[in-house]
Amino acid sequence: MNRDNSDSRSVTGLISVLVLFQAMVGCSSNSAVTTATTRQVDLLRQQALAEQIAPGREVVVTSVVNPPNKIGKWHWHPSETFHYYLEGRVEIEFRDGTTIIGEPGRVNHVPYGAWHRAITGDEGVRTIIFRVHQTGEPVRHLQEHSHVTEE
Repeated sequence: MNRDNSDSRSVTGLISVLVLFQAMVGCSSNSAVTTATTRQVDLLRQQALAEQIAPGREVVVTSVVNPPNKIGKWHWHPSETFHYYLEGRVEIEFRDGTTIIGEPGRVNHVPYGAWHRAITGDEGVRTIIFRVHQTGEPVRHLQEHSHVTEE
């Protein structure tokens, strides 16, 4: 089997999983996404991948709710990270000044080791996060000290 076909099937599988999660979680609201004042993270699945194809790697799937009008802390993940946005809108800012926008139905990618943070607007955001993660590592590494004022 060539690598292109394998990669294509992996991406197709990822998209299928994300669509399934959207169906399970639901996505219909005309009101604010959340009234929470703190970030909420629920672990949906954590499972080791086959050693033959991904030694030392696992999949971590979480549901994350970020409250309205917050600037998250700078952090990075020891994983390839994919965000699927269910509700709300978020700006993901990277240290190099680039940004990506997350809104319902969109899938974004945060590369391995990329320093970033989330900036939410008036309604907050609900996201499913799918990671191919290094087994045994923390899910995220926060910046300990910052020259930027953050919450």
